[in-house]
Amino acid sequence: INRDQLIILISAHKEIEELLQLINIGVAGFLLKPIDMDVMLHKLFSIVKNVYADKIMKYHYDEMKKQISQSSTMSEDEFNNKDALTSLYNHKYFMECISGSDDVRYAILVNINDFKLINDYYSFAHGNHLLYQIANILEVEALNYGCDVFRISSDEFILLKKEPPINCDVLKEGAKSICKLLEKRRFSVIGINDISISITLGIAKSQHRLLECLHQSLQYAKKHGLKYAFYKDVPDSTSSVKNIIEVKKMLQNSIENCLITPVYQPILMKNKNIKYEVLMRIKNINDANRLIEPGLFLDIAKKHSYYNEISQMVIFQAIDMMLQNDEVFSLNFSYADMNNTDLMNKLEDVIFVNGLGNRLIFEIVETEQLDNMDIVNSFIERFRVHGVKIAIDDFGSGYSNFAYIFTLQPDFIKIDGSLISQILDNEKIYMLVETIIEFAHKLNVEVIAEHVSSQELHDVLVKLNIDAMQGFFIGHPNENI
Repeated sequence: INRDQLIILISAHKEIEELLQLINIGVAGFLLKPIDMDVMLHKLFSIVKNVYADKIMKYHYDEMKKQISQSSTMSEDEFNNKDALTSLYNHKYFMECISGSDDVRYAILVNINDFKLINDYYSFAHGNHLLYQIANILEVEALNYGCDVFRISSDEFILLKKEPPINCDVLKEGAKSICKLLEKRRFSVIGINDISISITLGIAKSQHRLLECLHQSLQYAKKHGLKYAFYKDVPDSTSSVKNIIEVKKMLQNSIENCLITPVYQPILMKNKNIKYEVLMRIKNINDANRLIEPGLFLDIAKKHSYYNEISQMVIFQAIDMMLQNDEVFSLNFSYADMNNTDLMNKLEDVIFVNGLGNRLIFEIVETEQLDNMDIVNSFIERFRVHGVKIAIDDFGSGYSNFAYIFTLQPDFIKIDGSLISQILDNEKIYMLVETIIEFAHKLNVEVIAEHVSSQELHDVLVKLNIDAMQGFFIGHPNENI
């Protein structure tokens, strides 16, 4: 029997010893009559899967033999400077090449977009084979520009031009050529004949900080949907990066030293009752009386994985305050909060055990569109059962629109302060606010005006039949009630 040609035997013969003998001489499997289609398909799939696995193993074995053969002819330095998979120069050697010299370096950084999907959907073997082919193409293309090629991370390559100098326009043409070569090609990878990729490139020339400049230009290109970006065209982000680092340090320090704190701003209802919105602040480590407002840190906290922790700290400190009095509190919830299962479970337990539901308003806050309305609706239903009321915050700005009133069926809407602050001077804004109030009242939704800063503004809102007001004229945020 040809061992490369797999055989499946279909037979009505059921003697176990004879079937075992057939398997021992090379039959891959057998099917007993009468044929069951599901069983047959399962058997075929199983055998094909094994064939496929054998091919992948053979590919890896051949690659290992090739690399061992190559490494035996290299010096130790050459071996240490080469990437094991592609035989290109590696990250270590790239850093050696660009350090200890004042020469201007020219380089193109090639990033394979979403390369992880290749590994996840096919296999790491497919990904490695694809990287090997890409490396070969880049190595040939680099000859046109006198560049060395490096693989500096799993899905990133650099073409480095050391000398003589090269015109920036030539670099851009090189970038275009690389895009065309790689994106128009259909790669054949271990039995898969139609794999395509997309790439993004960063281009830079620099005496120092070359790798940093390349990554900044790459990030700029990705952010703006460009195929490539030249570092000289990227706005200076040094001050922005410095600010992010400083804010991250502040957040980490604030968490470790329990400096995240709630403050409470009064909301004056039409019947003169007072409710309190819970707002987030950070205590200044050098001056406990100075509070840092969220505009200086909240966006960075969300982008750098601090938000969940600081949000929980504020929420549960506010709950502790609730247990010390009989006031009504309004808490802010972003989509990230609503999607935080651990937070939701803890919060529901505390509300249920202490019977706090009828003293809580949950404000749904989102500066971006709510990603999954099922999660939002589930959040609302879950806590309404306990008597919690729902408010839409910042209504009339951004993504907070009239459709949300029908979808979320809130008890309150809070008209955004950017609208309220203009009603004295802008007739169209006045009419819009008037319309929002009338529309909400027809749906039995109460309306709260934010950023009420003067007696005059207060009086106009009273005439518009507003249900409640909040702002510095009503009261400033305070750590105590």
